[in-house]
Amino acid sequence: MLIDEDAWGLPEEWWHGLHPRRGGRPAPSPAEGDPEERLREYLATDRARERRERILGRFVEYDAGLLATDPDTPLGAAVAVLTTDAVPLVDAWAARFGVSFVAEAVGEAFRLAGSDALWRSRGGGFEQLWRGEDFRRAWVAARAVRRHLAAVPDDVDDILSGFRTSPTGRILSSYLMPTRVDWVGDDCAAAAGWGDGPEEWAWADHRHLRGALVLSASRPEHLESLRGAITDAVLGYRDMGVVATVLDGVGPAAATFLADPFYLRLFRLEDDRWESRELLGEAGIRIMAGTPDDDAMRLLLRHTLDGPRIRPGQLLKSGALKRYPGRALRVLAERDDAVSRDLALAVSGASSPSAGSGWAALLDDPRTCFDSADDRKRAVGALAALPAESAFGLLLDRVERKYVRQALLAAARRDPGLAVRVLASRDTDPAVSELLRDHVLRYPACLTALDPGDRARVQALTGVAAADPSDPAAPALIPGPSRAVALPEWLIPARLPAGPLSPADVRRLCQLLVASRIGAMKPELDQVRQLGDFAGFAWEIFEQWRAADYPAKTTLAMTALAAFGDDTSVRALTALLPEWSSVSSRVRTTMEVFAAIGTDAALTQLDRLSRSAKTAGFRRAAAGRLTAVAEARGLRPEQLADRILPDFGLDADGRLALDYGARRFTVGFDEQLQPWIADDTGRRLTRLPRPADDVSAAAHRRFAELRKEARTVGAERVRAIEEAMVTERRWTPGEFRRYLIDHPLTWQLTQRLLWVALDGDAVAGVFRVAEDRSLADLDDKEWALPESVTVGVAHPWHFAGDRDAWAALVADYAIIQPFPQVGRELTGRSEVDVSSFAGEAVAGRRLFVLSARGWQFTDGHGSLVRYFPGGPPVEINYSPGYHWQEPDLPKRLDGVTGLDGLGPIAFSEVIRDIRYLTSP
Repeated sequence: MLIDEDAWGLPEEWWHGLHPRRGGRPAPSPAEGDPEERLREYLATDRARERRERILGRFVEYDAGLLATDPDTPLGAAVAVLTTDAVPLVDAWAARFGVSFVAEAVGEAFRLAGSDALWRSRGGGFEQLWRGEDFRRAWVAARAVRRHLAAVPDDVDDILSGFRTSPTGRILSSYLMPTRVDWVGDDCAAAAGWGDGPEEWAWADHRHLRGALVLSASRPEHLESLRGAITDAVLGYRDMGVVATVLDGVGPAAATFLADPFYLRLFRLEDDRWESRELLGEAGIRIMAGTPDDDAMRLLLRHTLDGPRIRPGQLLKSGALKRYPGRALRVLAERDDAVSRDLALAVSGASSPSAGSGWAALLDDPRTCFDSADDRKRAVGALAALPAESAFGLLLDRVERKYVRQALLAAARRDPGLAVRVLASRDTDPAVSELLRDHVLRYPACLTALDPGDRARVQALTGVAAADPSDPAAPALIPGPSRAVALPEWLIPARLPAGPLSPADVRRLCQLLVASRIGAMKPELDQVRQLGDFAGFAWEIFEQWRAADYPAKTTLAMTALAAFGDDTSVRALTALLPEWSSVSSRVRTTMEVFAAIGTDAALTQLDRLSRSAKTAGFRRAAAGRLTAVAEARGLRPEQLADRILPDFGLDADGRLALDYGARRFTVGFDEQLQPWIADDTGRRLTRLPRPADDVSAAAHRRFAELRKEARTVGAERVRAIEEAMVTERRWTPGEFRRYLIDHPLTWQLTQRLLWVALDGDAVAGVFRVAEDRSLADLDDKEWALPESVTVGVAHPWHFAGDRDAWAALVADYAIIQPFPQVGRELTGRSEVDVSSFAGEAVAGRRLFVLSARGWQFTDGHGSLVRYFPGGPPVEINYSPGYHWQEPDLPKRLDGVTGLDGLGPIAFSEVIRDIRYLTSP
């Protein structure tokens, strides 16, 4: 297909904001339906009534005669424009009376807006603002009128010429009739000489309107005259419809003016960074890339490839070189530098012995400053796109650099024969030999591109023989996908641990994984799981993806882990999360993988991320995944957390035997969840002996991992159990025994707390768990837990009458509680005046502490909110809002809402937190 190099390449949406002109690009279609009906519907709305009441309610003196003017006359229509919404009026009047009527009406509207004929100020300081509002309504009407005038051939010159007695009238007439080139030329030339006026009219006269002249320009000399003479008051902020209007009027020749510093600033086309204001920004680059003009191409190349910071990525993704190939070749030939020659080779498809040398030199030069990582990545991609052995060799020389391996794999897939020839010519390098082997494994047919001698040598080196068509095909164990699926270029199926699968089955399995998505696996994968453990298979796919620098075009690696991953995969992925913290999509996909694997270890990591991930977004994402898993199992998230708590291989007494070869050691945990070590005789040790062999080294690592993991899990369980007390969570007796008494680690916490048995809402008994895991009451007698009750963490409210006795018992047994319980503050409604906290100073950093205790910052960080089960949300308001960059900024508590519906425990806890916030 022939390419039309005279066609515009601007985004279609830019033309939607066009100010149309006769003979120019067609205007967008007007709204459908009867315009008079639309006007009647609008005038019946509260918005129209309220707007008119607000305008007529100004502290000014209106001319009653003008307000009473018949709206079916141009002057009356002008009054209506200034006292209500303009567009529905213009459309209705154009339909009823024609374009001559609306042209005269908008002229009258500007005359009234630029004088005190309609109203006079009574003082008060708002005159400039109100006159500016009238002017904006007249301008909106003018835009609508221009749209109507562009669509019909009616002659309105005589009408508009009557308004050309003032600068404002001249600008308006040129704007409405841009085809009157004589008017436009005279006004553009005169614009710089139109002086200032009274301050109160600054927003309602020619000073505000003269920017509209650029929307009437049709010749380069018009833009030359306007340089430095206009403002952007009516042009909007980075309104690309305005730029499209200039290009529609002046044509491609306008491009050179748009790159001029004045017009760069006027249209906000400059780069956003202050140090690069003289350069085209992204929108400016898109303009040059879509303008069919040699000068535009020259500007595009200069602004992207020249200067202290180069932006080849902006050039390449603009599409200009493909859109205008002939023009690109002409302008690139003028430049005659190495990068331009490489670009010309890419455009023409020609080859050269020096192909790629320009891009390679650019990448190698330490003085090269790429504007962004994407620019460097696309420069590498441009080198890889050159279909020449020299370019592939230059890539190969730089394969260890960032982005190069992905580009090399893409180039090899595009032309496997070219790639194998280059790789085979350099196979004395061990790193290249590995790449050669991988390439041949990916594309065995590429061997035919080598001469017989090189082919035999590569086959011997790689161990890949030519396929023998007489070999019987192995029976298929796995059905392939229903449609053809391409595998990513970085994947080497031949290197995957196949187990019972034939090479064809391996390929089919990879295709099934490519066709799957996490949460929407192909049903054939269930059949694969019956054949064995494929966790190692999935991890090797991941490692190949990782070696290729994580190409983002496919989710194959993470999908494979979701389908076949195990606890080993979970631990390996968890170790990578800190490295990935800046790659949001990868972290979120890992959460999906953990949820799909679904083992206790995977869900434990997901639970941990929901509370301690780096950002609030990550925490919400992890909590959402965890909630979905819990709901699928018919559980709440906190119930799921109980069930997935690891036991670390501890026995029923909470101990673990470590095999040190000739010696054995026992590890346990005290009430503080600190590990202790004992030798064969029971003697406590301060540390394990130094490892002497592989067995003892493995045991030493096991202990280090156990200590680290137990510390983390212990802290998490302390928070979870305290939260259970505050939110009044309940367990059945069976759940209490299984998850809180029989668990080898959690029971250390359980025995240091008081527990309550509840029959409905009534307290059936308060008890503790003794060292032998029996239950004991306040008298230290054994207590039986009825099966009909539920169990919760006792709050002081449950044992308020026996608080001193329980405190004495806890002290007698030297129990150190994991969080304040027996001595916890208890406040009833009659004991505090909540309004007395208003105005108290708030310690800013303590807001952040509460956000880790169940409270959440609201939008704007002007309050904290907490949700208690069965009660209303409680909100603590303070000012000014909290910001992490100024955590110590002085704040005051404004008030607390939502307390009326709270139970006594939740109420007491809120007061405790408020006192924490406001205490010295």
